[in-house]
Amino acid sequence: MLSTKWLLGSALGLGIMMLFVGCGGSSNDATPGPSTTTISGSVFASPVSGASVVVKSASGATVAGPVTTLANGTFTINVPSSAMGSDLRIESSGGTFTDDATGTTGVAAGAMSAYVSGGTATIVHIDPSSTMIHALVSSHSKTFGEARTLFTNAFGYAPDCSVGPMNAPYSASSTTAQRLAALRAAAFSQLTQNLGLTPDKQFDLLTAISQDLADGDLDGMNGATVVSLGTGTMPMNIQNRFENALVSFVTNTARNLTGLIPGNLGDLSFGTIALTNTYKVEYVSGMMAATVGKTMFQIKISDKNTGNPVTGLAGSGALTLTTKMYMATGANHGTPVDVIVEDGAHPGTYNCTIYYLMASGPNMGFWELKVTIGSGTTETAIFYPKVGMAMGTNTIIQRLYGPADIISSPSGTQYTRYVLFRNGSVDAATGTLNLLIAHAENMMMNFKPVSVGSVLSSPTGTVTSMVVSAATDTAFTSPVSGTAGGDGHWSLGLGGLTSGATTTIYVKLNVNGEDKTTNGAAPSGSNAYQPYVVTPQ
Repeated sequence: MLSTKWLLGSALGLGIMMLFVGCGGSSNDATPGPSTTTISGSVFASPVSGASVVVKSASGATVAGPVTTLANGTFTINVPSSAMGSDLRIESSGGTFTDDATGTTGVAAGAMSAYVSGGTATIVHIDPSSTMIHALVSSHSKTFGEARTLFTNAFGYAPDCSVGPMNAPYSASSTTAQRLAALRAAAFSQLTQNLGLTPDKQFDLLTAISQDLADGDLDGMNGATVVSLGTGTMPMNIQNRFENALVSFVTNTARNLTGLIPGNLGDLSFGTIALTNTYKVEYVSGMMAATVGKTMFQIKISDKNTGNPVTGLAGSGALTLTTKMYMATGANHGTPVDVIVEDGAHPGTYNCTIYYLMASGPNMGFWELKVTIGSGTTETAIFYPKVGMAMGTNTIIQRLYGPADIISSPSGTQYTRYVLFRNGSVDAATGTLNLLIAHAENMMMNFKPVSVGSVLSSPTGTVTSMVVSAATDTAFTSPVSGTAGGDGHWSLGLGGLTSGATTTIYVKLNVNGEDKTTNGAAPSGSNAYQPYVVTPQ
């Protein structure tokens, strides 16, 4: 079986150092003459062996080749130097490869290609990303820049054809960029399988995606025309399906040989429409994009076949949200989710609030949001929202611990924690600070809002008493006690404050008779409270 673990060092060590911004090999062409320039690279769907590669002008006239790729997918081709100042099309046809998603060997490869800017191409790797960008230029009248922008917006990453995909770990001399390129290429193989297509149909899928994307929206349509795919049509949620295919492949330890983990992916593209067997589920952003702290949005649910809104799910347990952060460190955790309420003015639309603990992105990881519909038999839609950093200098989140909150974990003794999110702005007239207080459960995999009567994981158990207090001085000269609003919501009215004037409010927490502190030790001085820098409105 053709292995996807292959080395490009010898091919890329030929002294070819010119940079290619946007889009490198092995020797299988004649030694370059004084009037030729060598282009080296590979064809990757995984490595495609025996493919025929030609170089064409932007208008489609052949200027070099054909040459045939080696067993590891690499090629070297000598191009007239006079052609190098113009845009070029590097096109591949035929050959065979081992399908990344299924492991099927000897799969017949279809047409693949790359479009490169004039004077920049001496290392060119052809993969699914470059193939679709090429199609947008050559078949859909986009400029190279327009095609790259469309692709990046749709799939959440900017392809670089100078990077050779390599489905092999660092120990095999691959770089992180090469392994990421391989993961992303493999995701299209996984997407092909997820759509119920045979591996050789991946190339039809790439053509269909390009047609779909040509109008600027990856929604199964090209303008008013439904995009065909095999005997069927492109699904409207192809963007969301690609994200799920990428996550599915990176978590498949048998097929993913890169050594990368989900958190290495950073933000995904965030397709906002998902389809289950029964439902169309749409994520509708609020007035503000998701950020650390309180984020409000809507989930719109309709019958996939009729389009009718699906009502009555809130409050019945038939609609739940579950969050998970895939961190680049390999540690994963959840974040608090508020009560879901159906929008009275828009049946089938549900108002949702999540309190995000951290931002997503490169070197951070990404957030997964599962929307589960039904009771007993359930269906799940999965989204990958991008979460930004909180803006401004006001305090968003604080944490408190207690000596009774010690638990054992695989990494040793730890404290569980109470997380206190500022819930909106502080009202200047009443001086009211609203909080959402949640307890980290199951090693932070989920967070339970806390009020009297809440049943928490060990060691706390049932909350029989809970006091939240606040003051504007550290001595707590005139403290006020918070009012429980249920489901972890607390309000602390300190009296009138000056609108627009930044001030600090200090908050204490006592659960079941124990004062929670900043470090889990007994309360003493500044560890007995957490400060909130706020600007009342």
